[in-house]
Amino acid sequence: MKKASGVERVFIGLGSNLGNGKEVLTAAWRAIGEVDDIATVALSHPYVSSPVGMTSPNWFTNAVGELETSLSPLQVLTVLLQIEAVFGRARNERALGYEDRTLDLDILYYNDITVNIPELVLPHPRLQGRLFVLRPLAEIAPELWSRAHAKTVREMEAELVAHMAQGSVPLQEIFRENWD
Repeated sequence: MKKASGVERVFIGLGSNLGNGKEVLTAAWRAIGEVDDIATVALSHPYVSSPVGMTSPNWFTNAVGELETSLSPLQVLTVLLQIEAVFGRARNERALGYEDRTLDLDILYYNDITVNIPELVLPHPRLQGRLFVLRPLAEIAPELWSRAHAKTVREMEAELVAHMAQGSVPLQEIFRENWD
């Protein structure tokens, strides 16, 4: 792990539903940690979850990681996109909706700043409705306060679970696993 010279706190989502998800996410996490000016701080357990927003027989392996960096949000995004490409991710700009993928890396939070440009929206615009993001994020940073959502990650997770129980939001199946 290389030490970042400036300290910006960043949370990223990692996901894969093609190949061995745990191996892909572990290798991607290592690759992120080898980048100059990025330090890997914490990685949640892996979670296996049903696809959300798409139809696929392939379930996802997801995790959330915490980074420290001196890079800007767009520089972090560029690094993550480069790592996705190394792992065989080909983004199809013509695709309608989500597709199966070897690796998906998303910035969830960069400190508590708000960004809204074509290349990047922060905090991640759909994280509040995704249990596969909130559950692992709550594992490593339950009290993380989101100014944009005016609540903690733990509160957002509890609210989403309650909405699923009431039937106002489709059920998302998720199971915690171990890295071994």
